[in-house]
Amino acid sequence: MTYYVSATYRAESDVVGTPQRQIPKGEARRAAIMAEARRVLLQDGYPAVSLRMIASALGISIGNLQYYFGTKDDLIETVIAAETDKPIEFLWEIAWSPENTDGCIRKAVESLLRHFASDAGKFYAIAEFLALHKPRYARLKADGYAFVLSYVVQLLGVMAPHLAPASRAGLARILVALIDGASLQLQFARTGRDDGGVDALIDDVSMAMKHLLERWE
Repeated sequence: MTYYVSATYRAESDVVGTPQRQIPKGEARRAAIMAEARRVLLQDGYPAVSLRMIASALGISIGNLQYYFGTKDDLIETVIAAETDKPIEFLWEIAWSPENTDGCIRKAVESLLRHFASDAGKFYAIAEFLALHKPRYARLKADGYAFVLSYVVQLLGVMAPHLAPASRAGLARILVALIDGASLQLQFARTGRDDGGVDALIDDVSMAMKHLLERWE
C-alpha cells in the first residue's frame, strides 16, 4: 500500500501535538482545481489529466491554474496526498480517544478500512502504478511509508509503553502490513465489497491486532 503524506503534514504532525494546516491563498480556486483533477484521475486515469482541459472545464486560463500548480505532476501529487493524509488524521484522532485500547484498535481499523473501501481506495492503486514508473512518486512513496511506520511506533508508545523500542518497531511493521493486506482485499478481491464483507474484515483485523498487541514482546 502506498502512503503519500504531504510535506506540510510530515513537518507539523506529532502524536503529542495538534497538526496545523496552513490555509493557502485562493483556497476556493485551489480546491476547485483539485476537485476537477480528482474527478478526471478517478474516472479516466493519469494519462487523461491535462492542465489545459482542467482549466477549460473550470473557465479559467492555463496561466491562472499554473499559479496554483505549475505542472501536471504538482497537481496530481497534491490530489493524491490529500487522499492519503486521511489515514494519519484517523490515527491521530484515535490516539487521543478516551476509549480503552480494544476500543481504539477497533475504531482505527474501522476508520481505515472503510476509507480504503470507498472511492478513495482507488487512489492507492493509482499511486502504486505511478511509483513504479516515475522516480518522483517512488520517492514520495518511500518517504510516506517511513513516516507512517514512525507514526504507528509513536502510537504504540502510548498504547503499549511496556514494549521496548525495537519491539514497537517490529509490531508497527506487522500492524501496517495487516491493514495493507486488508485494503488490497477490499480493492481487488470479490469478497469484502458488500457491507457485510467489510464488517467481517474489520472484525477479523481488529481481533488479530488485539492478539498481537497482547502477546508481542
